[in-house]
Amino acid sequence: MPVFDYDGVAVAYDQAGSGDPILFLHNIGGERRIWADQVQALSTTNSVYALDLFGYGDSDIPTGGYTIDNYVRMVQEFVAAHGLKNVTLVGHCFGSALSLLYTRRDPRNVRALVLCNPLTAATLRPTPTGRTARAARRFPLDGLATAIRIPGRAAGWLVREQLGPRGRDMTRETFAAFQHRWTEPRRLLPAAAIARDFPRLAELDTFHPDPAFPPITTIWGAKNRILSATAGARLNTTLEPVRRIVLPDCGHLLMVEDPETVTAAIRSAVSSAIAS
Repeated sequence: MPVFDYDGVAVAYDQAGSGDPILFLHNIGGERRIWADQVQALSTTNSVYALDLFGYGDSDIPTGGYTIDNYVRMVQEFVAAHGLKNVTLVGHCFGSALSLLYTRRDPRNVRALVLCNPLTAATLRPTPTGRTARAARRFPLDGLATAIRIPGRAAGWLVREQLGPRGRDMTRETFAAFQHRWTEPRRLLPAAAIARDFPRLAELDTFHPDPAFPPITTIWGAKNRILSATAGARLNTTLEPVRRIVLPDCGHLLMVEDPETVTAAIRSAVSSAIAS
């Protein structure tokens, strides 16, 4: 497993294949392995990279630094260090927000964006997750989040909340892997800390890409209980994606629930952007 050094923090990632680069960015509470099916399929035609954001997966869990700007800078430095040009950014939830924010800073280096259940202030606000995030902003929970270790049963509930009806077909082994990650020490710290910065994401709700902005594909799980798919439909009216996909039986982890459709959407986004 290769590691990228970001200001002394080890950031784990996978790399496979060759060709036009695709960079995968996961959600809060997730890790790079949510993209396992897409990485395997697309590595036959592209150079694919999947990161563990610091605080998640196999990356270090520092005591601080959980700000949106810091994560965007990490993406910038990773792209620069690996010499990625004309990269396609594929994000999920928070990873989608990072993809948009990175591209606003350096649109000429991005070929296309595929945004799965994009996190913004508006898509988060009306959900139970949004209410939890607001509570985390009012009360400093970092110390508590560092000390608490989530029991296995509660971790299982957290995973199930991210799944739609199609997610019931997830293998027991895959479910157990997601569940185990939530039970590891300090896993609540990054989520509790970054919640304070979520109001910053309101800028994405009013962002209107100009004609030169890289083409956007959005994918929403209609049964999402973590973010609001209804708010996501409103977000599409401002982002004006070239393709809008709704997966009727999927929830938040749609790349795991319907891997073939998500992979096909990414492949289409890359080929269409190259052709144009």
